[in-house]
Amino acid sequence: MPVDLWTSPAFVDEARAWTAAHLGEGSLTGEWEQPHARAWSSAIRFGTTRGSVWFKVNGPGTRHESRLTRLMSELVPDLVPELLAADDARGWTLMRDAGPTLRSVRPPEELWGRWELLLPRYAEAQRVLSGHEHDVLAARVPDQRPSLLPGHLADTTARLAGTPVEDGGLSVEETHRLEAVAADHADWCAELAASGVVPSVNHDDLHSSNVCLPSGGDVDAARVIDWGDAVWSHPFATLLATLNSIAWHAGTEVTDPRVRRVRDAYLEVYADHGSATERERWVRLARRTGCVTKALSYVRAFEGEPRSAEAAEDWPVRAWLLETLDPAVAG
Repeated sequence: MPVDLWTSPAFVDEARAWTAAHLGEGSLTGEWEQPHARAWSSAIRFGTTRGSVWFKVNGPGTRHESRLTRLMSELVPDLVPELLAADDARGWTLMRDAGPTLRSVRPPEELWGRWELLLPRYAEAQRVLSGHEHDVLAARVPDQRPSLLPGHLADTTARLAGTPVEDGGLSVEETHRLEAVAADHADWCAELAASGVVPSVNHDDLHSSNVCLPSGGDVDAARVIDWGDAVWSHPFATLLATLNSIAWHAGTEVTDPRVRRVRDAYLEVYADHGSATERERWVRLARRTGCVTKALSYVRAFEGEPRSAEAAEDWPVRAWLLETLDPAVAG
């Protein structure tokens, strides 16, 4: 398993040597920690004479993160931490520390205004990236634009239908329900494709632990990290994970007026597309069809891993696929 490799002394030594080679002799202080080691990635913080840096390694299903991070550092540098080095073949990146995460320094009740400022910045970056489809897809970011999602739903349903329930598969009833919703799902995807909102990079896991604040707490200088789940999709699909996380940590629902204000702040960047009513509908459709995208993110996360790795996470591929059936997901 990658976790066993990535937490081994030999690997940490290799990561340290690679980091030192890019920073220069005498740059490392000897201080380090490895707070994150999962099936899909691991991160190691190294202390340096100029502050901390982060080494990250991605598994095979999320290895596009290094290429995407390099591209974003060129196109939208104000959204991501400073990139110091990358090895695309191995899925390694080295980035300067961007400060503590939003979640670690502020309780949920203090984050509403910050989200209303942050999400428009993120949306503006999405609009920039939407003009670079060729480059993004060349970075091997998964293509999950609306027109492709019906096929993904059918393929994933068929695969899980042939897998025992106790091994993360679907029951006969669940399979039939997913097959029954497929026609509606295709219509929703067609409507999103016809919306005129151009596909872009969707972080797909944008929450308060993936946003870093500088020491002064200025949201305009915040940086977004952890792009391993990123896909090329309808940009509004980003609001599935983001609004769900904001609501959950605040102990409320996505229908809460405060969550709506965060959504509306994001949508203001797309005010030149449709009416407010149409944009809100596209959010609902993008959230519901985005459940397939989330399911596929876990397929990639566990690529090459034994089934026990997914079992330990309570079968998220199946769980997200079944969310497609729930109208409440749309918000």
